[in-house]
Amino acid sequence: MPKTIDYPRTSYQSAWEVAEVVDDTGGKCAIDTAARKLNRKVSGSFKAIIGSAVKFGLLTSKRELLTTTNLFRRIKNAYDKQEERIYEREAFLHPPLFTQICRKFRNRELPVHMFDVMLVREFGVEEINAQAVTKSFIDGARMVGVLNEQNMIADIDQLAAQQQPRRELASAELPLSRFQSMVDSAGQPPARDTKVSGISAEPAFVPQGTQVQRLPDAVSSLFGLDTDDIEDQPRTTASVITTDAPAIVRPSTFVPTEPQDQPRPVETQAANADPLRTATSDKGVTSAPQDAAIPTNTFAIHLHGPGLNTHLTIEHVDDLELVQALLNKIKRQLTE
Repeated sequence: MPKTIDYPRTSYQSAWEVAEVVDDTGGKCAIDTAARKLNRKVSGSFKAIIGSAVKFGLLTSKRELLTTTNLFRRIKNAYDKQEERIYEREAFLHPPLFTQICRKFRNRELPVHMFDVMLVREFGVEEINAQAVTKSFIDGARMVGVLNEQNMIADIDQLAAQQQPRRELASAELPLSRFQSMVDSAGQPPARDTKVSGISAEPAFVPQGTQVQRLPDAVSSLFGLDTDDIEDQPRTTASVITTDAPAIVRPSTFVPTEPQDQPRPVETQAANADPLRTATSDKGVTSAPQDAAIPTNTFAIHLHGPGLNTHLTIEHVDDLELVQALLNKIKRQLTE
């Protein structure tokens, strides 16, 4: 029965090159495809490189089909050099032989000058592969920081404990809301000493009895409505605002008023002109001024009072119906 080889016979760099070629083809390809992309033949040496990539945990080989692993993708997509070094150290220690050697010589000097002989006598490495395994171990150990310049082997267990946790820039879980409800399901405010996920349930700032100054409403003021006490009304009941000012009844027909920017017609002393006399009532209803010159067959009337400010120009008999309707409205208000 052939002996199972659980150690890489080539360097980590050559294994990484093959894994990169497989990744460039979509993360999965045949052995001959990878060899063709590297301008090599499917020989024993090339299969040794593929075997090293499998031993380092960079590739999986099944039925002549190579596939990249999650460890390869973590190394490739590392956020920085420090994280890349941590994952490369994990790949280097993936062969059981390399992990066994590091634990045997932890915090001790590695006998580099006789390391190949020690591999044959103490670790069961075949003599034909001793030189290749020696070079693969020493080069890879220096690359990942396990072997220093004095040939001292670091404590891999201590390095694993001191390594930084794998950072996640985007978490798949949504964070909990930091804003707590002011009332619970029973309609009662939460207790002040309760905490959820280390965050106090008491709000940082809750204004009590703060009165917001309201600006006067121009439209409501025009209609004689008072809106200053709207906020004082209870929220559960509808507020009804009553005023003494009557509502303006909009006419069904539009009566154009005299443009303000146009000049007044020049006053003329016509024989048939009948100027309007000024009549002022106690309720503020006035007619046109005496000095205003009115053209022939044209009359103007200005009605002003609580909730009423209208300037009408009468040119036809039909316009008198609108004037009569306004006068009837004023009469009803005076008689109430």
